[in-house]
Amino acid sequence: MVDVVFSDVDGVLTDSSINIGNDGESFKSFDVKDGYGIVEWHNHDDNEFVIVTSRSSAAVKHRATELGIDEVHQGVTNKQETITQIAERLGADLNDAAYIGDDLSDVEAMEAVGKACCPADAVSKVKDECSYVSPRNGGHGAVRDILEHLSNDSTTALGVIPARYGSTRLPGKPLVELDGKPMIQHVYERADRADLLDVLVVATDDERIVEAVEAVDGTAVMTDPDHATGTDRVAEVAAELGFDFTLNIQGDEPLIDPDVIDSIVQSLRENHPDVATPVSPIDDSSLLDDENTVKVVADANGRALYFSRSRIPANGTTDDTYKHIGLYGFKTDLLLDYVDMESDLEAAEDLEQLRLLENGHEIQTVLTDYDAAEVNVESDIPMVEKKLRQEDEHET
Repeated sequence: MVDVVFSDVDGVLTDSSINIGNDGESFKSFDVKDGYGIVEWHNHDDNEFVIVTSRSSAAVKHRATELGIDEVHQGVTNKQETITQIAERLGADLNDAAYIGDDLSDVEAMEAVGKACCPADAVSKVKDECSYVSPRNGGHGAVRDILEHLSNDSTTALGVIPARYGSTRLPGKPLVELDGKPMIQHVYERADRADLLDVLVVATDDERIVEAVEAVDGTAVMTDPDHATGTDRVAEVAAELGFDFTLNIQGDEPLIDPDVIDSIVQSLRENHPDVATPVSPIDDSSLLDDENTVKVVADANGRALYFSRSRIPANGTTDDTYKHIGLYGFKTDLLLDYVDMESDLEAAEDLEQLRLLENGHEIQTVLTDYDAAEVNVESDIPMVEKKLRQEDEHET
């Protein structure tokens, strides 16, 4: 996680223009958006923003004071050496630091840190060193964009697959064999292909499920057998591991698409909702009034307004009705509070996501064309096995 950012000035915090007054004094132009971004960066967990520039200017010192930047180093001849000394004094690891530069004098310093970043108009050699190139030019919001990128990119995501052995409708469901593999193996292997999960864990109440996951080099943990819901099981693991985001990945979706998982993590990072969840268009009219198909309506920005087992909107058709897919991405702090919330709407509809809406939390819907295929009863097995074989044939 990046918590120290070193930054050049000319071409980064400014557009490289230097205006000279009648008395020889220099003037620089700074972007207000960059200033706001720096203040926000400072206010988050005591992050450091350090200015390191080869020029000296009273304007830079004045702007730094306005923004509350204490570490201002001007007239620097060796930037790599300087940032190494600063990091040592601050007790920071350069591998956990970032450097924002735009020209050749910044390259050695960029090579010394964990993340090198630059504006869109940086020279080519600098861009080659960077893990992130802002779409904005220096002096025109590039620093704020880079700081927002670093904040989002530094967040961690935990995937948890709750798997209870004692299903009422299909006992031992996680271990039901589908096309030669236990279902939990299908779910784990597909979820493990998601690029944006840092850790993936199966949370279960049965040693047989642990053994099935560990047989394919997966990670599984035993949780309290008395949990009422899978979400409670997920929360137990989340509280123990302490990631920024926690994804509840349903253990009865053996066709789960790893791209859908990544889209939820991306939404949490970029849109900053309390919760993110996927939805897809209903293309089968028989599902419009199917109580097992959960419908959702959202506002113009994709924030969920309501979920129901009934048809919503009331006159909805296959062209404008969406179903909810049972995958949730939580801010972990909210998840830990969520398990103790109460909700009359949840009881009325038998839908736990309504607990969030009733208690004032935003749920961002993420549109996907993924068609969920859950295994809830024995009659679901042949249909899901057919889809698995079709996918295998398509991939080969």
